[in-house]
Amino acid sequence: MRQIPKGPLSLILLGAALVVFLATSTVSVAEGESLTEPLVDGNTAFALKLYGELGSAEGNLFFSPFSISSALAMTYAGARHNTAKEMKKVLHFQLYQTQLDSAFKRLNHELEANAHKDGQKLNIANGLCLTGGDVSKGFKTLLKDNYDAELFSGGLDKINGWVKEKTDGKIEKILEDLDPNSVCVLLNAICFKGTWESQFNKSSTLDAPFKVSAGKQVTARLMYQKSDFQILEKQDFQAALIPYRGKDLSMIIFLPREVDGLAKLEKQLTSQNLRQWLEELEKAPIQKIELFIPKYKLETGYDLVPPCKAMGMLDAFDSSGKADFSGMGWPKGKLWISQIKHKAFVEVYEEGTEAAAATAVGIQTTAVRRSYPIFRADHPFLFLIRDNQTGSFLFMGRMIDPNRK
Repeated sequence: MRQIPKGPLSLILLGAALVVFLATSTVSVAEGESLTEPLVDGNTAFALKLYGELGSAEGNLFFSPFSISSALAMTYAGARHNTAKEMKKVLHFQLYQTQLDSAFKRLNHELEANAHKDGQKLNIANGLCLTGGDVSKGFKTLLKDNYDAELFSGGLDKINGWVKEKTDGKIEKILEDLDPNSVCVLLNAICFKGTWESQFNKSSTLDAPFKVSAGKQVTARLMYQKSDFQILEKQDFQAALIPYRGKDLSMIIFLPREVDGLAKLEKQLTSQNLRQWLEELEKAPIQKIELFIPKYKLETGYDLVPPCKAMGMLDAFDSSGKADFSGMGWPKGKLWISQIKHKAFVEVYEEGTEAAAATAVGIQTTAVRRSYPIFRADHPFLFLIRDNQTGSFLFMGRMIDPNRK
């Protein structure tokens, strides 16, 4: 069935694309109950944990937790025994395998439908590229039936071309090299283009100070509008819900009150706290506020092997025989993950947001009479793009310096 190259064989994961709190024990969902709710809860827990790992480095941060969870879910479908146990725990999957796969299918379709009915663009694509061997017919069928995965063969150019096409050219290249012993590459791409429910007027966008830290500031393009929004006032931070047209998707900004308050806010970022903050924000009254956010473009790239290992996913990367992906049709120890690459792009501007496995925010400064509540994002903040109907976090990040791409 398959051609077996000599030497160690590798499996590569790509994300063209929040976090630990929930239990990782398997949940059996009875017929008629929602499969997507425990999936979204688990994805959120993983997203926050991954944010903590990636956020240990300084600077801007942007990634698509949903893209990463999707690509790793397809890989998990082929994992067995301790390899699967470790992946399940790290990814916070709470459903039985068959329920998990069908839950991803239902969630993907629901996310795209919610966006499209409001005239927004959200495309989620999965793929399996055979690069030097084959996988079992059963594994291919599982990916096609549950993840709508495209199956194709090829090398580096084919993979990068697929990602570029699925992200509308926002991510031109996901892989720099391909091991000669590579067997296959699992792919996920997510591309979002949203128009604000209330757009910013370009004539109100001006140069203004953005305080990178208490002792440093840069000049940024800050957008401004006075309109109706929901904001949450807490002791240490403000939060604003900025909806896209139709209000099924939103950008949510968590803005510390202190210029150097982001690190303290990040320490409070647990699933329980985040759930409570979002519930309070959604119940907040709609009121007219003066909103300032920065206009910017951000491109990021991550090697996800180190953070996955740090979170406890070890056997999957072991080339000496521990890795078990026998669910893909290969004997235990023959397949292992050699790379997990993730790239993301986001641009925030007056009309809306474009993100390919990424997210962004804007700010602006003008001298305005302060007769309304002020939300002025002129210093480091945390942000996410969320599907309001399912609660799924599509993109997540932090803005430290809007002038750095």
